[in-house]
Amino acid sequence: MRKRSPPEPGTKTLRERLREETEQTLLEAAEQLFAEQGVGGTRIEDISKRAGVAVGTLYNYFEDREELLAALMARRRAELVKMLDEVSEAARSKPWHEEFDAFLHATLTFLEQHRRFFSLLVQGEVTALRHTTEKTSGSGFDDIHACAERLVRRGVAEGVLKPEFAALYPALLLGMLRSAIVHDRYTDSPGPLIALLEPFRDFFLKGAGKKR
Repeated sequence: MRKRSPPEPGTKTLRERLREETEQTLLEAAEQLFAEQGVGGTRIEDISKRAGVAVGTLYNYFEDREELLAALMARRRAELVKMLDEVSEAARSKPWHEEFDAFLHATLTFLEQHRRFFSLLVQGEVTALRHTTEKTSGSGFDDIHACAERLVRRGVAEGVLKPEFAALYPALLLGMLRSAIVHDRYTDSPGPLIALLEPFRDFFLKGAGKKR
């Protein structure tokens, strides 16, 4: 009988690929249900049913609902950071304003793709679970803040942004983007988030004050 060749270095085995696919399916099912029913209203049984796996299979991946939520939040943050890293790399030789627009576009597009889930987080339903999720995955905000810092540093270095309050700019930028989701709560007919790119750009670069 012919022996199977060992996998090439860096190549995942079939078992590893199947495990990753199952985990991804579970996370997507959880995100859908958390958005539809709220975290507190979603049972493990609901998630396993939506994912099409047995409850016992789910417990092979996650200890409980809180660990699943923590993994989902960590996955989404990592995806956003990867996207922002790619934006920065692609814009390295371009004017700063183009990188800034690409940063806004990428973030607003990502928030749109996961709009209901992020709305749930922003509106505070998971506050009671914060201790559990932070213990499992860390604060998770530092890496996103670092992406904003990198963008700001370049803007200051190239003379596009004023240096006096540069330390505040990353948090202000991320707070502005977060407001895209907060705004949903106070409007009867939310529009596409990408429509906020121009007003966000104008607000960040020019401020809200009226010219005197």
